[in-house]
Amino acid sequence: RVPIHNPQRIFSLDVECVAVGYTHERSSRAACEMALVDTGGRQLMHCFVKPSQHIVSYLTPYTGIQHGDLERLGAVTLMEARRRLRAVLPKDAILVGQCPAGDVEWSGLKMGEDFEDTVDLAEVYRGRDGTVCSLQHEARVLLNDEYPSRRPHDPRWDAKVSVQLYHKAARASQEELEEMRARLTSLAHWPPRPSTASRYGYEIDGVCLSMYSARHCTCGRRIEVN
Repeated sequence: RVPIHNPQRIFSLDVECVAVGYTHERSSRAACEMALVDTGGRQLMHCFVKPSQHIVSYLTPYTGIQHGDLERLGAVTLMEARRRLRAVLPKDAILVGQCPAGDVEWSGLKMGEDFEDTVDLAEVYRGRDGTVCSLQHEARVLLNDEYPSRRPHDPRWDAKVSVQLYHKAARASQEELEEMRARLTSLAHWPPRPSTASRYGYEIDGVCLSMYSARHCTCGRRIEVN
């Protein structure tokens, strides 16, 4: 079953990152843009972030950001971005998202201090055979909401559809939830559209993008279990 919480405690935080190292590990990424929405998908906070580390790639196909953009867009420090998040995020908040551990880590928020818990949509919608779909695929199939093809990621869109997908699963019966999981990998919707990583050969500017597949990994670091 889906973890059920008071709807008013549901929020979603999404963080986009630049590369500050060449591996696929989270430590090789740093926040460059953040968005927080409430249970209704209303934007509570959005800002660009200037990493303190040296940027080795702006990962432009993901972020849409190029050299000089962060300064032009008025990017703030991570400390200031975190202060803004804490100002609007209740301490009993439940953060929902696709693999939200990364967003939490990059934001610098602390579970049990800044918010109460997380719900991982990758687990909510995991198929019986273990298949995990992307947020974009879940939104396209289950919400009929499709992000424009080949556009950079927008954390505001990701956060908005995350709360919608959570509420859809939370309101569903177990039978309805199983039907949604099956629909994600049905012949009508499978295979999913190519990911940004696959379109770029799992590497941008020498930065490895293959966190979950040893076959495509170029950095040799530990592969995450999905």
